[in-house]
Amino acid sequence: MKQRKTAPSTIERSLSGASAAQPARNGGEDEEFNALVEEVSALMSEGKLPEGFDFRTAASDPELVELMREYGAAAGIRIYAAEQRAEEAETSAMQRVSAEVRQRSALPRSVRGGNAAASSTNYRGMDAESFRSLMAQMKKTARDGGKTRL
Repeated sequence: MKQRKTAPSTIERSLSGASAAQPARNGGEDEEFNALVEEVSALMSEGKLPEGFDFRTAASDPELVELMREYGAAAGIRIYAAEQRAEEAETSAMQRVSAEVRQRSALPRSVRGGNAAASSTNYRGMDAESFRSLMAQMKKTARDGGKTRL
């Protein structure tokens, strides 16, 4: 397939004045282009374009022209329309997720901790009686084979 850069506006201009008997306005030299223009104008006149598809806007996108040259006008237009719908759906989904994240971050948060950590024992500030009691408990645990953590 030969690669020829055709301005998308040329397709649009060709379609606006193209008829089956009149060759496209590109000088009549590119048969592939003329065939695409005729196929697109037939699709438009038969109403076989995808629902909600605006060909005038899409014709300015070089990606549509490449798809039509590669797969034919009907398939290229359907592929292009499907890609555009998928892109819009992705954008919409990202906007919904972003809005949900913003909404969740706006919710009030608790300033109280769920479970307070146990305070550590202050051995230096402990009175003598409490210290002796703690030492007795640690000796008993050691005799029973247990380990004591401080």
